[in-house]
Order: sequence, then C-alpha cells, then structure tokens
Amino acid sequence: MTTTTKPAPTPDDDLVQLIATRAAQQWDPQAKSALTGLLAEVLDDYDTAAQLIEETGQRLLAAEYGEDNQ
Repeated sequence: MTTTTKPAPTPDDDLVQLIATRAAQQWDPQAKSALTGLLAEVLDDYDTAAQLIEETGQRLLAAEYGEDNQ
C-alpha cells in the first residue's frame, strides 16, 4: 500500500485560494470580474481561474448548508 501526500502549499497556492475564495464570495459582478481577472493573471489561464472560483463557491455553499457534494 502506498501513501500519496499532497505537496506542501506554497505562497502562490495560498494566494490562489485566497483570491478564489474572495471572488466566490462576491455578489458584485464588477468585483467578481476583477478578481477573476486577477486570478487569471496569477494562473495564466482564465478558464482555470473561472473554474476554480466556481468550485470554491460550491464548496463554500456546501459548507454553509452542511451538505457534502463530494
């Protein structure tokens, strides 16, 4: 049996997660768009940024309502 470990988070990972979380919490479309653009610059990929924000939003909602979508 082999154990896989998740790589230690780097500051960039923390930054990515922070931006994704803030964007997912935004209701203002202009703010959300600006944060998505910022995350896209960090990741160098707009589609990945948008997907990460969507997934983060789903996790936040699931946590808020006590649901397990995994």
